[in-house]
Amino acid sequence: MWLLSRLVQIYTRKRTWAQSRKSGSLEGRQTGSSGGMSTTELLIRLELVMGQDGKLPLIDYANKMAKLSHPLQLYIFEQINWLSDLSYTHADKFLQIAPEALTAMEQKEYQRWLSQIKQALTGNDSASADALLIDYQSFLSLSDKTAYLSDITYNLEKLTYSLLKQELVIHEAEQTSDQSVAFYTDHDALYLPNSIQLFDKDNNLRLYKVMTFHLISQIQQHSEQALGQLNEAIKYHGEGFLALFSTIETLRIDQCIQHDYPGIWREISQLNTLTAVTYPEELFAGQDIRTVQSSLHLTASLLESTDRVLPTLSYQPVFNIDLMAKAQRLVHQRRAPLILNPTKDVDESLLDTTGDPRIADRGYLRSVNNNQDGSSVLASPPPGWIPAEAAQQEEEEVTVKHHEKGVFYYREWDTSLKKYRQDWCKLKEIVELPSDAVANIEQTQALRHAEYKIRKTFDKLINDQKFMRAQADGDEVDIDAWVSARTNPRRDSDDFQNVYIRNNRNNRNIAIMFAVDLSGSTSGWKNEMIKQSTWLLCKTLARLGDQYAVYGFSGSGRKQCEIFPVKTFNEAYSAAVDTRISAMKPHQYTRMGAAIRHLSTILGKTTAKTRILFVLTDGRPDDLDSYRGQYGVEDTRIALNEAKALSLKPFVLTFDKEGMDYLPYMLGSNRYQLITDIGQLPIQISTIYKQLTT
Repeated sequence: MWLLSRLVQIYTRKRTWAQSRKSGSLEGRQTGSSGGMSTTELLIRLELVMGQDGKLPLIDYANKMAKLSHPLQLYIFEQINWLSDLSYTHADKFLQIAPEALTAMEQKEYQRWLSQIKQALTGNDSASADALLIDYQSFLSLSDKTAYLSDITYNLEKLTYSLLKQELVIHEAEQTSDQSVAFYTDHDALYLPNSIQLFDKDNNLRLYKVMTFHLISQIQQHSEQALGQLNEAIKYHGEGFLALFSTIETLRIDQCIQHDYPGIWREISQLNTLTAVTYPEELFAGQDIRTVQSSLHLTASLLESTDRVLPTLSYQPVFNIDLMAKAQRLVHQRRAPLILNPTKDVDESLLDTTGDPRIADRGYLRSVNNNQDGSSVLASPPPGWIPAEAAQQEEEEVTVKHHEKGVFYYREWDTSLKKYRQDWCKLKEIVELPSDAVANIEQTQALRHAEYKIRKTFDKLINDQKFMRAQADGDEVDIDAWVSARTNPRRDSDDFQNVYIRNNRNNRNIAIMFAVDLSGSTSGWKNEMIKQSTWLLCKTLARLGDQYAVYGFSGSGRKQCEIFPVKTFNEAYSAAVDTRISAMKPHQYTRMGAAIRHLSTILGKTTAKTRILFVLTDGRPDDLDSYRGQYGVEDTRIALNEAKALSLKPFVLTFDKEGMDYLPYMLGSNRYQLITDIGQLPIQISTIYKQLTT
């Protein structure tokens, strides 16, 4: 009944479209104007995703999408699938404006727009998602002047390494409650805002550079040494002391930059001109700007001043006590192997107790006004001084990093630096289970036919026999050997011992790891074919007795690499494996290097004589950060070479028509194959498997 009702609906709509076409309406178009899917096919697909709710004008959406090319139509469906999982309502709103927004934006802008919508929905911020969907034109107008951290992260990390000679990761800073631009460092990483919209694009990029140099200079000028005094001062004076210190320390760092990096100082001056800042040039006159003590001392002297006027700087970092505690701990770890007693052997003269009791921490800090000679008197905190809570927290963070269950850290090859970035990628194993809406693999006629052909191929492997002639024992007489022995004029008794044929079945000792790309681009029919192929392989490989495992992989950035176990080496094919196959779905991006290193490690632990790493993918290595282009190809090539060094045999099967541009370089000859008809994927995999294992 449902099928009959559905056919009636489609027939009725076709009549309506035909009438519209006669009247010249655009809604009458039955085929995509750019060679894409027809309106009918689009409508059916939309109903499959959005349901058959009569309140939704799906026919209008289908008409709009029909004007787009086939790749753009698929891209919209991919995003609808994502959004409908997060919010059905917002998926509908997205459909209303998706074609117009897609044609109005560049690809990178469109992806950022969608990313912000998804982030808002993930964070339960429906209002922000609504604003982005309703007024995408505002996003587009701001995009012209916005500078994005993701565009320049790679260059900033290289800059940081060249100045500090150590690798510091650049992360997105957490958004402040007042939505202001925040940036900071803990000496282990630099945290910068996701985007900046304060000025035009060039000056926003300039601000990113100035922020980076300020954080680098904080590290070089040891701002973390103020921790002890700041803790005590805040207890006495409150957070106002920290706020004043933050401004003064920023101005001190300015002076250091002016001396060490005059080119950057000119950039700072340009930013101050844009914000009409009255810069206090003489603030540090006569003081030693090379120590943080001058900032602490000046803060103490200006705290109760009624006529102090300090500027609001667009590039002022956030100074946070917890971050400074972590920074100080890292500094001491790098400089000394172990500090057993932090307060031992401290010079008593440093603990000056004659200062003004109104100024916090009499042992560390006193006002300039109480010095007889007017000079700055400021004692340094004892080496290694750090709040116990912060130290314990840092130790726990380090412990968690290396002991978190199901989490692994892998290095990555930076082709521009020609070196590895150690512990660069965080990879997590995630076992996905299907929702109630996910059904088992549908047993179609085509699938049963493919299963028959694969079984036939594998049965031939099982029955493949090698006859060994002239053996001392065997299953039957070797007539040729017997005749040769009888007719040999110089025969002896030994000739008649080797007259048998031994039927020796192949002794297979094989382990194969199937690494399946589950990036977002494998959605739709590709994902269905991947699941069908995986199901057929698992079902039929059990007949061979070979060791095999199946893992999916995807990710979003180096801190979110994901591996999805479908079948491990240690488990037999079962209903549980079937369930995980049904749960296979497209995720985000294709950061291959970390996945290959992880799966190579698992495969390398098997004892099989022949070990094959079989990668199934639909495109080149790609991720949302700098992991694209040559960088991604180089890291993947190095990861595959590492697999070869473990005596593994990598092989890549790809749907990517451009695969020939990079696969020969990544793998060498005869280690890859392009599949042009994904409908033949199950049979292709079984054929290649036979070639690789015989």
